Amino acid sequence: MAYSHRLLKKFGKFSVFKQTCLIVLAAVIGAETLTLIFYSIFFADRLLLDLLLTSVIVIIVGFPLAYFFIGQQMKLAAMATKLEYAARTDGLTGLTNRKTFFDDAAAVIAGGKHSADTLLFIDVDHFKSINDTYGHAVGDAVLRELASALRASIRERDLAARLGGEEFAVFLLDADREEALQVAERIRSGVRNVLRVVGIMDRAITVSVGVCVREPGQNLDEILLKADHNLYAAKNRGRDLVVVDGPSLSVDRTCRAGAA
Repeated sequence: MAYSHRLLKKFGKFSVFKQTCLIVLAAVIGAETLTLIFYSIFFADRLLLDLLLTSVIVIIVGFPLAYFFIGQQMKLAAMATKLEYAARTDGLTGLTNRKTFFDDAAAVIAGGKHSADTLLFIDVDHFKSINDTYGHAVGDAVLRELASALRASIRERDLAARLGGEEFAVFLLDADREEALQVAERIRSGVRNVLRVVGIMDRAITVSVGVCVREPGQNLDEILLKADHNLYAAKNRGRDLVVVDGPSLSVDRTCRAGAA
């Protein structure tokens, strides 16, 4: 079964033309084999001619039919892949969307394979003023560059998402408090270059970050609530901050530019 699955998977990587040729070739071999057996018994004097005619008929009839149906199958497969991607992805930034992010994070926690996981909630400070001043097209460009800054700040295995509007989230796998702070600071520092990339030079862009390091036994809802609480704490303390709980004392740590 596994061998057949590997063969089908390899076969599916071929182009429509190659798949069609292989199927028609198999049909020709099958038809020729049956013709050879039948005519060698009953009509040996016509064997070569009938073998030739059988091949021609199979190719003329089978090739266009196989090409059409395989082409339709591949179109459906490509469409299914696009639909699955669209269902999992934020269309503007290319990051994971809200539902997929929460589903994936919950699956990671339920799997219990990681010794430490950390959630970051990220919100762009005063984003509405960018839309109001420069228009939504520029605002969208800012969000796309922010997404790029997030990707550049995390590892490939970590999860990053746009939750909606100017809100983002990152789920760090096997990352303790200090590692999470380093990532949060990279993100907070990295977004300072965003406006220069999109051509705005007369203002700065900053983010506030709320961090929650998951403790043993905590579920996703609990760390979501705590990360959200820390995000609002960062907003209330003046923005452009990272706020994270202490490992056991529930003491907030605040990081500003230049902090270690």
